[in-house]
Formats: sequence, structure tokens, C-alpha cells
Amino acid sequence: MTEKIEANFYSQDLTPAASQIQQNKKPVTTKISGKEILEAIRLMNADERRELTRALFA
Repeated sequence: MTEKIEANFYSQDLTPAASQIQQNKKPVTTKISGKEILEAIRLMNADERRELTRALFA
């Protein structure tokens, strides 16, 4: 999950034209339930959980 978030973050085009277009579009939403989040966390190894905890409480 963390890798997907990072990949999405770093693939964004931050040029002014792109951000202007993005402002005109409605954001795409994805519904993720709490159960799905907990399951993803359970599937993480200890290092990934530690990294997630640090990021949440930074």
C-alpha cells in the first residue's frame, strides 16, 4: 500500500498547466473500508508497519 501511494505521489505532473487542468476535474474517490485498511496493515511486515507508524505520527 505504501509503495502504491509513493508511486502515485512521484508520478504526478506538477507543471502549471497540469495543475490547472486537475483543478477543473472532480477528484476521483476510492472507497476503502476500515476492514480493508486493517487487513492491509496485517499483511505488512514489521518494517513496513514501523514506517507507516512513523509517517502517521510525524
